[in-house]
Amino acid sequence: MGNLFLKERENWWTWIVWGVLGCISTGSMLPYISEVWLALLSPVCFLFVLVSWMNYSRRFDFSRAFKVLSCVTVISVIPLLLTQLYPVPDPKQGIIDMALVILMCIGLSIIGAWVARRPKQYY
Repeated sequence: MGNLFLKERENWWTWIVWGVLGCISTGSMLPYISEVWLALLSPVCFLFVLVSWMNYSRRFDFSRAFKVLSCVTVISVIPLLLTQLYPVPDPKQGIIDMALVILMCIGLSIIGAWVARRPKQYY
């Protein structure tokens, strides 16, 4: 029946550590990749692992899973955003690229939270 009245508190340090690990892996991949968009593979892999674990544990509702996945994704793409921000000769193009990366992160977080949510419980 789950926890009807128990509100679980989130341990944000765990998710920040996951985000930092994603940040390190993305930053370590960037110098070896010719296409910058291929650097999104590392955060996507981290999201896939987290979503599969969340789906297995069945204790995350949609909003909680979305907050966690958004936090991990945004921290994971910081090196990619920094490489898009600083050496850009055209600031408009850099801002558009950053906005696309952020929108892609939000979209992936929404899809991941939808997959990871726990099923409805009928009482």
